[in-house]
Amino acid sequence: MQKHLFKILTLLLIGLSGQLYAQDRSISGVVRTDDGALPGASVTLKGTTIGTITDGDGRFNVSFSASENPILIVSFIGYRQEEVVLTSGQTSVDITLQADVSTLDEVIVVGYGTKKKVNLTGAVSEVNDQAFSGKPVVNAYQALQGEAAGVIIQQGTSEPGTNPSINIRGLNTINGNNPLVVVDGVIGSLNNVNPNDIKSVTVLKDAASAAIYGSRAASGVILVTTKSGNGAPSFQYSANIGVQQPTNFPDAADSWEYAALRNEALVNSGFAPQFTPEQIADFKENGPNVFHYRELFKHTAPQSNHNFSLNGKNENTDYYISLGYQDQNSLFKGPDYGYTRYNFRMNLTQKVGDKWAFSGRMSFVRNDIKDHAWWTEWLIEPTVRIPTIYRDVDENGNYTLVSGSNGSSLARLEKGGMRRSKNDEALGNFSVEYKPIPSLTVKAVLSGTITSNKTHEFRKAIAYAYPGGGDTQNSVADQSGSTVYLNPFVTANFNKEVVAGGVLDLLVGASSENFKNDFFGVTGINVPGNEFGVINNTSELLRSGTYGTGNEWSLRSYFGRAGFTYQDKYLFEANLRYDGSSRFSSDNRWGFFPSVSAGWVLSKESFFAPVENIISFAKVRGSWGQVGNQDISDLYGYQSLVSVSSNVYGFGNKPVSGAYYSVSNAGRSWETTTMTNIGLDVNFLSNRLNFGLEFFNNETRDILLQLPVPATYGLGQPFQNAGTVRNRGWEVTVEYLFDTGEVQHSINANISDNLNEVIDLKGREFVAGGDVQTILREGYPMYSYYGLKSDGFFNSNEEVANHATPIFATSVKAGDIRYIDRNQDGDIDYEGDRFILSNPFPRYTFGFSYGMKWKGFDFSFLLQGVGKRSQWVRGEIVEAFHNSNEGPVFNRHLDRWTPTNTDASYPRLTIGSESVNNAARSDFWIFDAKYMRIKNIQLGYTLPQSIIRKAGLTNVRFYVTGLNVLTFTPFDIGLDPEVNGGIAAGGAPYSGRVYPVARVFSGGVDIKF
Repeated sequence: MQKHLFKILTLLLIGLSGQLYAQDRSISGVVRTDDGALPGASVTLKGTTIGTITDGDGRFNVSFSASENPILIVSFIGYRQEEVVLTSGQTSVDITLQADVSTLDEVIVVGYGTKKKVNLTGAVSEVNDQAFSGKPVVNAYQALQGEAAGVIIQQGTSEPGTNPSINIRGLNTINGNNPLVVVDGVIGSLNNVNPNDIKSVTVLKDAASAAIYGSRAASGVILVTTKSGNGAPSFQYSANIGVQQPTNFPDAADSWEYAALRNEALVNSGFAPQFTPEQIADFKENGPNVFHYRELFKHTAPQSNHNFSLNGKNENTDYYISLGYQDQNSLFKGPDYGYTRYNFRMNLTQKVGDKWAFSGRMSFVRNDIKDHAWWTEWLIEPTVRIPTIYRDVDENGNYTLVSGSNGSSLARLEKGGMRRSKNDEALGNFSVEYKPIPSLTVKAVLSGTITSNKTHEFRKAIAYAYPGGGDTQNSVADQSGSTVYLNPFVTANFNKEVVAGGVLDLLVGASSENFKNDFFGVTGINVPGNEFGVINNTSELLRSGTYGTGNEWSLRSYFGRAGFTYQDKYLFEANLRYDGSSRFSSDNRWGFFPSVSAGWVLSKESFFAPVENIISFAKVRGSWGQVGNQDISDLYGYQSLVSVSSNVYGFGNKPVSGAYYSVSNAGRSWETTTMTNIGLDVNFLSNRLNFGLEFFNNETRDILLQLPVPATYGLGQPFQNAGTVRNRGWEVTVEYLFDTGEVQHSINANISDNLNEVIDLKGREFVAGGDVQTILREGYPMYSYYGLKSDGFFNSNEEVANHATPIFATSVKAGDIRYIDRNQDGDIDYEGDRFILSNPFPRYTFGFSYGMKWKGFDFSFLLQGVGKRSQWVRGEIVEAFHNSNEGPVFNRHLDRWTPTNTDASYPRLTIGSESVNNAARSDFWIFDAKYMRIKNIQLGYTLPQSIIRKAGLTNVRFYVTGLNVLTFTPFDIGLDPEVNGGIAAGGAPYSGRVYPVARVFSGGVDIKF
């Protein structure tokens, strides 16, 4: 290792001294633009770090060795780069740079095609491959976080094999809010895409851009384009090796502090103290101080990523072939838990003559997950509750059983068996393209995805040395599932200048989607000898653990797009899609989803001439359209199905088989989201400073809800089209490219906000949850927190006697939480005194990135965060002695109410029934979870061409990087501020029973030749 490190450092030092080579030739000159001399322009000798910048008069002088390649590269942000070949003996040269409008001419991937960025009329964001370069991420979702306005990604855990949650511009419905993901034309997911293979990601956020996908686009669309061949054949190898560190553990009180507070809580609750002063003194002197939750995790765990690719392009063929390997070890202690992904991709395009082109894009992914045989929540829950006075392992190496437990989470990790999953995905896109005339392209595509998922779990019995131990029965479970998704489609695209300056762009197409899956599981118990855990070795199969399911759905679609651009100044586009879904009856099966949009490029008008030196480009645009939603879990709810069960009736105290109809509603139909968007794009300083502004209003009608029906109906509550939800918000993006001397800078920033509101529920309200309750109520955001409102603490028993107290609490005393009596009836109860408290949705989501380059060095960082968010947390992660348990006690509980500390942050300590008042569902347990995070920071160095080309290499770059480096937040209870427990649960964490978010530090290398 030291030998390799010495070689790397030697190369770096040689690179840094590249400019010290012998110099025996010089060239001088002036760099100009159409407006005059250009100071600050970069002038470098191609393939070296030798160079300079122009002075205030645009002049430069460069000295170099006569053996160097005599080509000058002249560049300045906002202008086209020029390469100047010097002739033998030439000593001076004058160079004129032309304004670069490539950012406007840039081609953006849109639905079933591409468009020039200048001609876009919808709300579209593009993220290029720089967002994925060198980041030690496990999946592409992590790399996207903070990169695009309006894209809300939350990563509440780093447990291997898990993925962040994502939505675009908020929640439109209660029936699925995941955006549609299209990878190279194939509808799929980002979970298995190798980030190293991604060329660009386009986010379609309004109906003008997304309506071409109709019923699939209600929650927005993410288009992923993978890399293609480029230029002469080249090979690339990249590696990233790093270590993970767990973050965000709560601060447990020392054992002596715990003992003192335990005594206090017991006395406050009418019990005798548990610990003597001598025991407390011994704890203070000798400990132990074992935080059992922290003991489940290693201090570090490795992760690595390796990628190989080969690509090239000539006149008729381009190809890209890649192999990827991702390995992420788990931070859990135990036998080599972790996640491994193997990626293979081949993209190939072959032109045949001037009219035909054949293309294939294929990928295969294998995911191997080695996990403990339990559930993460089960492992963490008891460890948080165990006081620090107990050891997890005794002096003889035996796992202890403490605090009334019948098992050890550490033992379950280290001795309790394993769950192994093998998940395969094959994705393919095969197309034939025919151009009978230059203006017409006909394309037929067969695309699809096949997945296979297998899980084998052997939960071993554990023999404890202490009495009362459980975990005595072992079990084996096997699960197998597969899916087949096929999506053939055909398109015809006509693009031609039909009048002088007027370009007509027409697209028509048809597609078919067919999905089928099946799933099977079986569970057996009692494997003799506690080894060789296979189903055949079990003594008994569990009927409750044997099951099988299968379903399928299909969609037929016809779509079209018509666009007209006049002089790149007046822009118009209309989209439509006609969808028929198997999820609805024949009378309601088809839905029509249109959109229209227009744009006006003001900077093309003659009246703009006086400010064109300041404002390089200006465009206003607006759109209106409708998209649908067919993403409902009840696939066949439009018809009554017959179900058969062995236990429907009872006769003579014996179960009798029977059949019954399921609830149905033949009249249910599409949910429809109407989207309106107004946008402004303004560029300054020769397109070096770019500004974008969006205002949007999305309203979803006919949301499928289960409304009450008369009891005489007898079949439960069918889904009915009844709800309306609205999202309104704005987005701002800023990009600034500039040079200071020889240093090139880039700044990108975005911020967005969204207000969600339930408009119509037919007068109904829906309350869900247990310790954390949420409500759907007209006039408020979806899944708003719903509970009592606290009003400080009672500071005397007289205050208690003169104030309303909860009817469900048998004891309320000084030091307990006081609640507002909303209905002024003299009592506190959930029926009459609950408030809408807040909601879990992030607001003011932002990202800020900065990058710089100087000679061979590059540096960048990304700040990402949320300006406003509330998080309701309950359970042992925040409550002392939760549910009458022996623990926990954290440092935050030290500042508890006592008669001498009435200005405390936590109520008096209690146990059992004395805790009922303080444990009520209230805003006392809602925390401020806004945050700002240094998401990524990276420093790199690229070796000079003069060194690496001698080894036949074209690029060598070394870098170090960090992920989730620092987080600034008032949410200081020992959880990550992004933690969430699902939308329907109000976004609350599972009482803190989550695998922590990891911080990653790594180093990497990119080599091309």
